[in-house]
Amino acid sequence: MILIFVYIKKIIIMDYLNLNEIGQKCPSALTQKPSKHLSHIYRFIPTTEVMDILGGQGWEPTQAVQTKTRKGYEASAPYKKHMIRFRNESHNNLSKEMGDTHPEILLTNSHDGTSSFKFHVGLFRLVCSNGLVIADKTFDSFRVMHKGFKKEDILNVVTKTTEKIPMVVGRVQSMMSKELSGTQQYDFAQRVADYRWGEDKMIDINQMLQIRRAEDAGNDLWSVFNRVQENLLQGGILTVTPKDNGKVRRSRSRAIRSIDQNLEVNKMLWTLSETMM
Repeated sequence: MILIFVYIKKIIIMDYLNLNEIGQKCPSALTQKPSKHLSHIYRFIPTTEVMDILGGQGWEPTQAVQTKTRKGYEASAPYKKHMIRFRNESHNNLSKEMGDTHPEILLTNSHDGTSSFKFHVGLFRLVCSNGLVIADKTFDSFRVMHKGFKKEDILNVVTKTTEKIPMVVGRVQSMMSKELSGTQQYDFAQRVADYRWGEDKMIDINQMLQIRRAEDAGNDLWSVFNRVQENLLQGGILTVTPKDNGKVRRSRSRAIRSIDQNLEVNKMLWTLSETMM
């Protein structure tokens, strides 16, 4: 991970990423032309120009990743889907209301025609590397189609995304104040498991609720949310699948590394959490 925090008397000094650092981890973000296989209908939107627009509004990059390239397809690396996360210091006052959690804007894009430019309201916790994406169902994500590039469109999307942040902060505060009984915690984790793996699999729910960090030891919905999120993304949860011959197949869940799966899981978690409030 390339996000660095230095703690001095509880003041957080953060190093934002420069273009060289972004290029090392996420070369597709710096690409200045689309993949050759795309037709003339496709209108190229360079991620770097959108980054400049965000920077002009005070949003600076803190993390950059892109999807892995399969062996033998290295030529596609400059066009792969990528995600960049941005922080704005003007929102530090909102961060204080959520403890160790900070609001962000997440940007996803690709240059191979597989993805539009999309913005999400996100959250980042200092004690973990996962972050959180807000469900589209509740707070609409905003997209810019590859049909032309206008600075005004990007500015409009950034404004709309930023306007959602106070509502997200309010939701987090509500989760922090919502205490869950042991039964409610188990039921929440079971619903997450059913959504993730289907009802035909038997899942070790206690593993999903396991405390990996002292900061997540509470019984409030926010702490439970983060415990389940951490265990889902890190993997290692026991799953048991019944087979037709009466036997079962035991396996361990894999860590979630892909951009799309990470977004999907986080949105699902947020949506289910809202039903608990």
